[in-house]
Amino acid sequence: MGQFVSIAIVGKNTIVREGLKGILAENGFQVVSTNADCLGLAKAAADQPELAIDIVIIDSASALDGNHSCRDLRTAFPNARIVLMGDDISVKTTSEALSLGADGYLPKHISSEPLVWSLQLIASGEKILPSQTVHALMASCWRHEERELMEFSNDIDLSDREIAVLRCLTRGDGNKQISRELSITEATVKFHVSAIMRKIGALNRTQAAIWAVSQGVAESKFAASA
Repeated sequence: MGQFVSIAIVGKNTIVREGLKGILAENGFQVVSTNADCLGLAKAAADQPELAIDIVIIDSASALDGNHSCRDLRTAFPNARIVLMGDDISVKTTSEALSLGADGYLPKHISSEPLVWSLQLIASGEKILPSQTVHALMASCWRHEERELMEFSNDIDLSDREIAVLRCLTRGDGNKQISRELSITEATVKFHVSAIMRKIGALNRTQAAIWAVSQGVAESKFAASA
C-alpha cells in the first residue's frame, strides 16, 4: 500500500487527473494537490510552504512545453520524486525525461497494480523506466560493445588451445569446468584466458565471449591440442 506517501498530480486533462487521484486514494496514497500545469503546482508550493510532497506525477506534455519543467519543480520540492507519464516510451523520450530531472517514466496505458508497485519503488529511491525502454537500451549497449570488440579482430593469432578455451567461455563455463573439459589445470586455464583477453583487447571474460561469437569461434570445430 502507499501509506504515508503524499502525491501531487499535474496534467492538462481534468478527467485523467481525477481518475488517477481516485486510483491512488484507493491504494493508500495521499493526493495533496492536483494542478493543470507545473506552474500551478509551483504557485501552490509558494502559497503553502508547509505543503509536503513525496512524489509529483506529471503528464509528460505538461512538463515538456511549459515554463516550469521537472527541473523547476525539483527546486520547489527538493525532496520529492518526479514521475512523468506519457504515451511515447521511446528511448529518446524517456532520456529527455531523465534529463529534465525525472526519477521515473511510466506509460499512460499502465494498469493500476503495476502503477502502485512502481510508485512504491520510486518512493523508496528507485528509478523506474518502461520495460521496453530498458530492453532497447540493453540491446543498444550490446551492439555498441560488439562493434568495439570487432575492431580488435584483425591480425589476431590464437592457438588451437586458446580457441578451445574461448568456445568454453561462450558457454559461460568457469575455470574448473574448462579444466575438466580440456584436461588441463585451472592455472593453465587462467593463463590461456589472460592471453586471450590480451590478444583480442577484451577487458573481461564476457567481452571475450562476445568477441568469440561475433567471429564465429563458438561454431568452430577446432581440436584441442595438448
